[in-house]
Amino acid sequence: MDIRQIDNLAALKTSSSRKAKPTGEFGEIYSQKLAAISKTDSLDPLEAKRALIDHSSRILDLLDEYAGHLSDPAKSLKELDPLVRTIQHQADLAAAKAADPQYATDEIGALAKDLALTANVAMLKFQRGDFID
Repeated sequence: MDIRQIDNLAALKTSSSRKAKPTGEFGEIYSQKLAAISKTDSLDPLEAKRALIDHSSRILDLLDEYAGHLSDPAKSLKELDPLVRTIQHQADLAAAKAADPQYATDEIGALAKDLALTANVAMLKFQRGDFID
């Protein structure tokens, strides 16, 4: 091994260890994501309440679809699993949104919490096997 190459390796390490700046396509995507996050954080209270109401409405629609599938004897519980996972995820999101302090004394927040609780109970019954004959 040539000892003179050791100096070249040290020079390569220092030049490659510099941090890259977010430029190019990744930098643009990063900037867009930051802008999108800041837009959602700056929703006015009325828009946030409308978003929570829309989210709650979606959960009710999913629960209605779930109840329809449960009453259909041709549907297996395995076929319902993706729907159950979706409902669980949406209920968790609604509970997290309703936990925001701006909804502490609001009826909309209480409604979303109750809806998330109802959905979670239905999902626990499904996972526990209450619907197996």
